[in-house]
Amino acid sequence: MKLVIVDRSKVATFERMRQLFASDPNVAVIWDRRSPEDRRRNAGQRAPDRRSLERRQKVTEFGGRGFIVVEDDDAARVIA
Repeated sequence: MKLVIVDRSKVATFERMRQLFASDPNVAVIWDRRSPEDRRRNAGQRAPDRRSLERRQKVTEFGGRGFIVVEDDDAARVIA
């Protein structure tokens, strides 16, 4: 399973990816749900970090491309 996560500000990239993978049932294209506003609002109220180091290394910032791809079992859990 592949999950393509697109930066919220990249509408054209989202549409292009959605069209490109429309016929592939093993790929889901979604918007990035993270919000800078959410991060600022909760800055002083951090819960313990439950994510593993391995998971953090799989998902990186967009790197100028406007999207990232998660390719493994984590993708299936995100869209379920």
